[in-house]
Amino acid sequence: MKKLVLVIDDDKVALKLAGQACHDLGFKVHVADNAIEALKELTGRRFNLVFLDHNIDDVLGYEIIDEIRPYIQNATVCVFTGDKSEATRKAYADRHIYNFIYKPLSKSAIGMKAVQLIGG
Repeated sequence: MKKLVLVIDDDKVALKLAGQACHDLGFKVHVADNAIEALKELTGRRFNLVFLDHNIDDVLGYEIIDEIRPYIQNATVCVFTGDKSEATRKAYADRHIYNFIYKPLSKSAIGMKAVQLIGG
């Protein structure tokens, strides 16, 4: 069975880039460009990996994590961000999220991180 990946980002280019990187590795990919769409995608599915942008429509990624937590208990989460501040890392660490890909995003970085986190 294919591993499931959800990409949540309001940037269409990032969605396409991450989606294609994961698809090329043989993962089944779903995308959401806002938190409401993410909840729809999460309902009834168990994702192995969730890529989440740090800032989606002025909502911080860790706030989205708080909302979707019941749906991602068995998923690994990785955050896309350009913010390398200690405060941001701590906000995610407080939610047991320790995986980041720092912007600018690249297809190879996303692919390597996906394989690192959930295998090939």
